[in-house]
Amino acid sequence: MDRISLLIGPIGQLVTAKSMPWRYGDQVLIMENAGIAVDGHKIIEVGSWDTIGGKYEGECRIPAEESLVTAGLIDPHTHLLFAGSREDELELKLEGVSYEEILRRGGGIYRTVSATVGTTDDELRNILLSRLFEVARYGTTTIEVKSGYGIDPSQEIRLLKVINDSINRAPIDVVPTYLVHVPPRGMDRREYINAVVKSLDEVRGLAKFVDVFCDEGAFTVQETEGIFREASRRGFGLRLHADEIAYIGCSDLVREFNIASLDHLLNLPEQNARLIAEGGSVATLLPVTILSLMSSKRPPVKALRSAGVPLTLGTDFSPNSWSLNMQYVMELATYLLGMTPIEVLMASTVNAAYSLGLRDRGIIQPGYLADIIIWDEPNYKWLSYELGRNKVLTIIKRGMVLESTPMGTVISKECA
Repeated sequence: MDRISLLIGPIGQLVTAKSMPWRYGDQVLIMENAGIAVDGHKIIEVGSWDTIGGKYEGECRIPAEESLVTAGLIDPHTHLLFAGSREDELELKLEGVSYEEILRRGGGIYRTVSATVGTTDDELRNILLSRLFEVARYGTTTIEVKSGYGIDPSQEIRLLKVINDSINRAPIDVVPTYLVHVPPRGMDRREYINAVVKSLDEVRGLAKFVDVFCDEGAFTVQETEGIFREASRRGFGLRLHADEIAYIGCSDLVREFNIASLDHLLNLPEQNARLIAEGGSVATLLPVTILSLMSSKRPPVKALRSAGVPLTLGTDFSPNSWSLNMQYVMELATYLLGMTPIEVLMASTVNAAYSLGLRDRGIIQPGYLADIIIWDEPNYKWLSYELGRNKVLTIIKRGMVLESTPMGTVISKECA
């Protein structure tokens, strides 16, 4: 028998995509009595337990005969790095106070910017690491983290450095994104855009993507176009907050640019779903934000499906939508957006990896990273069916088993 580092099986039900991206209606691999052979960081073989169990001897073996096994969850849209909170604004919103009035009173995003700018690098690093350990407890094995609460380019660079400083200490993989969030107060918009563009050279190596909040009250289509042109020229991937508050033409930018992901899309015109498909982009949907906005709007899921757009899901964790739990996102996607359990799972694994330009994870097949979740559920349909509980049994990150401690941290461990 071949000796390997990790053997998983027998598995009650294994569910994975066969290739990426996954589109609605594509086949998935569903196996019962399965086994997974892992050596080092990677999966080396997947098959029936009779085959895998008879061929390999694991230094560590995890039986999962009553469990569902999937790829690790991937969160492709978060604002994880900021200081402070805005829980008092929830009551204001419930009283009917508009966001514009909250801003006038000194609240909203500019309040978070002030808190973040006034926090030391060490404090920000500790805040970020605490959240990264927390998301891992819910099965997230790779996460995108945006800057955005510095606004001034020098502060955005500072935040990106904090993100990068935290990567080696985090229990999961982190993909940094430079977010051009909102225009600053008291500064000419054109001067600010020029300063952002100038900062891109210094951001090289600190961020994989440049993201722009293109929407009513944020940046115009023309301003976003200028930033994207310069970011693309410098080799950054592009992501886009689009059509969240209103449709002002932001999603039309897929005609001109290769945008990895268009996010939010609550006001996306249905005909633009075809544009997104033709541009080869992913649509990232953020159901927790729909709740936090108390919005009756929904992204046009049926139109996106029909057009063949790969769908992905994210937490959009921020001071305005405070959830670190991708399982909660998956549940809401079914009950708020009408996404099927298998669609939700594919959106949270393979398609999320694809949207981040990661071709080495999100699928349980030989050659892929051994980012694997063993669930306290018998089959994939329970992931959307049961609400409000952490359903993770075991988290495997790059072939290492992680363990939650009473303090909420996650550490690597050896299994018997």
